[in-house]
Amino acid sequence: MSDPPLAPNDSAAAIRVRGARAHNLKEVDLDLPRNRLIVFCGPSGSGKTSLAVDTLHAESQRRYLETFSTYARQFLDRLDRPDVDRIEGLPPAIAVTRRGASRSNRATVATATEIAEHLRLLLARVGRIICPACERPVERDSVDAIVAQVAALAEGARVMICFPAVGEGGLATRLEHYRALGFVRGIVGGAMIELASPPGAAAGDALVVGDRVTAGRVEADRLSEAIEAALDGGDGACVVLASEAPWDGVLEVDGRAWRQRRFSNRLCCEGCGREYAEPQPQLFNFNNPLGACPACEGFGSIVEEDLDLIVPDKTKSLREGAVAPWNTPAYAHELEELLALAPKVGLPVDAPFAELRPEHLAIIQNGSAEHEFGGLAGFFRWLERRKYKMHLRVFLSRWRSYRTCPECHGARLRPEALAVRLGGKNFADLCRQSIDAADAWFAAQGERDPRLAAAGLVVEEVAARLRYLRSVGLGYLTLDRTLRTLSSGEGARVAMTTTLGSNLVDLLYVLDEPSAGLHSADVDKLAEALTGLRDRGNTVLVIEHEESIIDRADEAVEFGPQAGAEGGTVVYQGPPAGMADCPASKTGDWLTGRRTMAPHGPRREPSPGWLKLRGARGHNLKGIDVEVPLGVLCVVSGVSGAGKSSLVLGTLAPAAQRQLHRDDASATPLPHDDLLGVGQLAELVLVDQRPVARSTRSNPVTYVKAMDAIRTVFAEQADAKSRGYGPGHFSFNVGGGRCETCQGIGRLEVDMQFMADVSMVCPDCGGTRFKAEVLDVKQRGLSIAEVLDLTVHEAFRFFRGHVKVQQRLKPLLDVGLDYLTLGQPASTLSGGEAQRLKLAGILSAKQAGRTLFVMDEPTTGLHMSDVTRLLDCFEALLAVGHSLLIVEHNLQLMLAADWVIDLGPGAGDAGGRVAAVGTPEQVAQRTDLPTGKALAETLARRRELEALPDDDDE
Repeated sequence: MSDPPLAPNDSAAAIRVRGARAHNLKEVDLDLPRNRLIVFCGPSGSGKTSLAVDTLHAESQRRYLETFSTYARQFLDRLDRPDVDRIEGLPPAIAVTRRGASRSNRATVATATEIAEHLRLLLARVGRIICPACERPVERDSVDAIVAQVAALAEGARVMICFPAVGEGGLATRLEHYRALGFVRGIVGGAMIELASPPGAAAGDALVVGDRVTAGRVEADRLSEAIEAALDGGDGACVVLASEAPWDGVLEVDGRAWRQRRFSNRLCCEGCGREYAEPQPQLFNFNNPLGACPACEGFGSIVEEDLDLIVPDKTKSLREGAVAPWNTPAYAHELEELLALAPKVGLPVDAPFAELRPEHLAIIQNGSAEHEFGGLAGFFRWLERRKYKMHLRVFLSRWRSYRTCPECHGARLRPEALAVRLGGKNFADLCRQSIDAADAWFAAQGERDPRLAAAGLVVEEVAARLRYLRSVGLGYLTLDRTLRTLSSGEGARVAMTTTLGSNLVDLLYVLDEPSAGLHSADVDKLAEALTGLRDRGNTVLVIEHEESIIDRADEAVEFGPQAGAEGGTVVYQGPPAGMADCPASKTGDWLTGRRTMAPHGPRREPSPGWLKLRGARGHNLKGIDVEVPLGVLCVVSGVSGAGKSSLVLGTLAPAAQRQLHRDDASATPLPHDDLLGVGQLAELVLVDQRPVARSTRSNPVTYVKAMDAIRTVFAEQADAKSRGYGPGHFSFNVGGGRCETCQGIGRLEVDMQFMADVSMVCPDCGGTRFKAEVLDVKQRGLSIAEVLDLTVHEAFRFFRGHVKVQQRLKPLLDVGLDYLTLGQPASTLSGGEAQRLKLAGILSAKQAGRTLFVMDEPTTGLHMSDVTRLLDCFEALLAVGHSLLIVEHNLQLMLAADWVIDLGPGAGDAGGRVAAVGTPEQVAQRTDLPTGKALAETLARRRELEALPDDDDE
């Protein structure tokens, strides 16, 4: 019997999903209660993202676009219907995922949270222009305001209402023009004249006298008319002269001093006469030409040649190749010209570069016109003229670095925008504040400045976002901080601000692992924000592995039982506590202690030694000294914002890369004094949070470079040789063996004009991607297309005897991706799968000698059972002499570490120090620290679970 249809607008109804088949889902039927906090959990790749994002959110977006007119839809991306029979009771949905995060230098905390947009509107409406030259307010004067100023003068004071003689032509011509309009008198050269008989040699500026009155004895109507006439005749400007007035300006007329005050109905500075445009929101947008600083185009910094990059080793001489760009064979002639020129200009070529005098450096940098040598400046100008070639653009970028723009000093905006202030602060000043300081400033300014009351809605929107950022522990960030400099945890919380900080109701919020990158001390703040979102009348659907968020959920749905083809079913649905009684629940196994990590054996000793970083002071680091052991698993921990990424990813890793590869100018570390011990390493490999390729042509087998070996196997078959097929014929990315109808994609997109595009299987190749004759070539009975449909586990057994193929596939097994098919598009992988695929790609490359692997939160998106497999992979690396340095919050991984470096104790200015070092047990003794407290609680719980009797013993 089918389910009855849901009542429209029934907020208590459920979201009913029937027959969901996206990716690995197996005809999933699911009822999700509305207005509840629901958690999707289960192993990575079990189908959580497929149902939440690729089914529920995708269908909501498709329905929303269908509400648009046919005309409007032709300009929008067309969305396919998810692979599901039907979905009922689905409210409008908003998804917050980790995909597509901006890495541009133009993206800041303020722009990502829409605080910048509200600040622009606020400054345009209630900001005051302060002339940067003379620090005077620039305001538009109304007729009523000018009348009030004149009326306030002492009674009996004589007043002349004047205006400047403007217009085309000489002064005599302009004065004649005003005489013809009926004006009688003027002031030229400090003398009162009759316009009917101007001086013969009239030149320069002049004032036209519109009316003469006496303060306190003139009618208001006459005064208003005189001022209106003056503003009209002076093109918006007028000058009031008074015999007695509290004004600073003085003008002598016929030997008598008159006090003067200039007025304008335009935005014109009274002191310097500089005129300003009417402020508008785009004036404060550094991504718009109207507001961007012309020098840096809104970046706040400029790119120029950096001598430290051009000459990375100043102990070398010119003959030894101190100038790195001229060491390449293509430009070695530049060095030869310099060496030939050296005797003529007295340039020492065998002395260390650091000992060269300024006149020597001038020759190297600027060249010698007399000897037709352009130097570095001429060399880079020559490259600039040819940078339309990609390889030259890449080459140029190696020798350049950023420095603060000398015009705007990092403010990013043009002077006209910076002249507009609110409470004494311009747009850049407001954004330079920390979130804590900005929140306090707006609260205090609202009490002092009545103009903010008129912009109450805008101020409230800013305040709401600032309060959310503070509530999730980001109060230490400045609003102008670029997103690319944030840690993954900081970036995730900033990305959620617009969503979680809003006041919308009756929506479906889909959040993909919002706790990724967060310390356990920060997760509680996030959980409170999620429950607050639910309490406002929304349905909150969270894909999560974090225990504390699972415990707070109203409903838990676990997918499994395994990943990939062995997953895609619902193994449990109900209250989170009920997972403990579900034998099929992997999450319940870990939460109840039915499954735990094996106790750690003896901690490894550092071998061969230590890396010693001295004076690290980038971002919020407080000039700290850190010693990192080699040959062990070392974890850098601390609350989000404590300085972990700045220390490891921003300082230590690039500093080590620069020492290991002296010609690599791309590694620019944050400020520090020295890094010792790099000579003990042969290589450094960085695994950060940058996403894997998201192209439909990218898949696991191509990412780990196994496809090359597989194509070679097929090309060695007798049928392939007889037909003249090489390895390229077995590639779907190049012409030859691929199906040319679909260009090797396997599907065709049919443009339906005003309706959604239809994706259909290619009629020529049937989705196999290859030509029929190529598929005739078999390896052990399977064609190349059939091999790509094998899982990694099946392919590993299938290619027994082919060592090269198995070596490339082995890392996929090690990181727990054995269930993926070789040809599965990378765009269909979940966040945890994509992270492990990247790790497998790094591990598939053979590392000669001792290598330091630096990883940024490799447990992102992984279930507790997946972390165990990851640790096994780490053990294999350590067993052959490699070292691991990992930035991590996961307590499982921290307890498995040999050494922990905890930064803190807080975030931002409260962090940046070494709070504790030692084994996990030693750090756990520091219960005054967030990390120590979390480790102590986890160890205590583990001991309690180990003390419980096993069911088999009863």
